[in-house]
Amino acid sequence: MISSFLQKEKAEKFFVLALMAVIALGILFRARHYLAGRSLWLDEAMIALDIIQLSFWELTQQPLPYQQGAPIGFLFFVKTTTLFFGDSEYAFRLYSLLTSCASLFLIAILAKRYLNKAGTIFSVALFASSSTLIYYSAETKQYMGDVAASLFLLVLLSSQLMKSFSSREIIFFTFTNIMILWFSHSVVFTVAAVGIVLALHYLKQRDKKALSYAIINLSLSGISASLLYWFHLRPLSASDFLRSFWEDAFVPIPPTIQWFGKFWASILQNPLGLDGHSIILFLLLLGGIVFLWRTKWQVALALLLTMAFTFVAGLIQKYPLAERMMLFSVPIFLLFFGAGLDKLSSLIKSKNLSFGITLLLAAYILYSPVSSSFEKLKAPLYREHIRPSMGYIKDHFKEDDTIYVYYFAEPAFLFYLPKYHLENSPYILGGNHQGQPNDFLNEIDELDGRVWFIFSHVHENASINEEDFIVNYLNKRGALDREFRVPGTSVSLYLYELY
Repeated sequence: MISSFLQKEKAEKFFVLALMAVIALGILFRARHYLAGRSLWLDEAMIALDIIQLSFWELTQQPLPYQQGAPIGFLFFVKTTTLFFGDSEYAFRLYSLLTSCASLFLIAILAKRYLNKAGTIFSVALFASSSTLIYYSAETKQYMGDVAASLFLLVLLSSQLMKSFSSREIIFFTFTNIMILWFSHSVVFTVAAVGIVLALHYLKQRDKKALSYAIINLSLSGISASLLYWFHLRPLSASDFLRSFWEDAFVPIPPTIQWFGKFWASILQNPLGLDGHSIILFLLLLGGIVFLWRTKWQVALALLLTMAFTFVAGLIQKYPLAERMMLFSVPIFLLFFGAGLDKLSSLIKSKNLSFGITLLLAAYILYSPVSSSFEKLKAPLYREHIRPSMGYIKDHFKEDDTIYVYYFAEPAFLFYLPKYHLENSPYILGGNHQGQPNDFLNEIDELDGRVWFIFSHVHENASINEEDFIVNYLNKRGALDREFRVPGTSVSLYLYELY
């Protein structure tokens, strides 16, 4: 008996150490990406300019000037951060880093409470090594806040379920539900889900006092959500630009089996980053739902309701079900995958065989995201890293030079312009001439002498690459003096002498 107890204690210590190691690795991946200090790219630069140029009150009037929409709490936090620490990339991305690291601990808490050891390590390891989550941990966007907000509410719900009713704790729970809605758009689905589950939990317990508090929580959360929609989200949902941008991401009416298949494939690719394991992960998902429902139906229902409400929002064309907009759902899927692994393990009677199969399957699925994350430790993604090009212009700029800025490079160019003391230099902001490329040529025909051309986030379709189109014309209009590119980035800089 003593020997068995010591073995269990040793196994528990090993499990805790392994879980801590996985969390530490996840923080390392995120910190490396954050400290790489890549330039703000198009979307980040647009929201950064809005945050710098607008007052706190003006940030509540959305869509913002660059057709951006973001939760008010997120915008206020980032603006406050930049007021204290300056307008560096690190200040703009601090919110995402903090919420990303917090999410690692939150999913570990949740998994440890409801999954077995194997499922816990598996789901947290997938979360820690997710390339999408790591990327958005250093992005001036609200999406990691969406993940943290959803997980925080689920942890609060699980805490309520574990304890006897306390009016003080449920008041805090209600206050959190009300306030968190202003920091995340997608968290409204989780707020509704945990509120309903808590009410059902107390209803099943026949605790009238607790049920009344749960109903008050739902009511006040509903009022907060209604105010948020009327004053903030309604103008965003009416934006023709945003609706057009996301039109392919809404649920068709009626939804077809083919659509569900495509949706599953797209979710696996982005944001889960686990494409290539479609059938295995689908089986783990189903097994995980069964396992979690049997062990803790309240938590399973909260996760399922969150996804159900998201689906309904997509069905009524109010919320796009694609890519970064679904980032908040990543921990939901990963928790079910972990539960599915536990379910598989429980079906195999032989302890050694169960351990071996579970380990091999987990390693097989984890190999790709983990190896990719280690590769990015050595070579992080830089994307539209415009700073080196801005520095090159500054070092080689002559008195009569002009800068032509490709329209999608405009936000990042304007953000970095004062940082390189080029704000008094002559520059031309090119127009958006998608579908009418000859208008680019008309702009160029008005230029002569030494002209710098800077390109970023170049638009391309089946018939034209706008950078190639413009450069081909420049080669006819003048002579290329020099060209500058940084390997691993998508920013191009040319200096032409135009005749």
